[in-house]
Amino acid sequence: MKMPVSEFKSKCTMVFREIQAEYKTVEITNHGRVIAVISPPQSGPNLDPKKFMGSLKGTATYVGDIVSPAIGADEWEASR
Repeated sequence: MKMPVSEFKSKCTMVFREIQAEYKTVEITNHGRVIAVISPPQSGPNLDPKKFMGSLKGTATYVGDIVSPAIGADEWEASR
């Protein structure tokens, strides 16, 4: 299904509901050229949380003290 960008802007919520319900793809056009393609998720309506929960474990790093403030209390403008 192709849809002009002006029509999509006015009906975007309805378009998303149709994509979810009918599992179809919509091409958004501007002056006849396709500028975006909206499609449902690859895995379908039933996403398995076990596949993505914890998938980022061990990828974050922190540098320095994350609890104390960056500057001392005597350096705050509001405390002077």
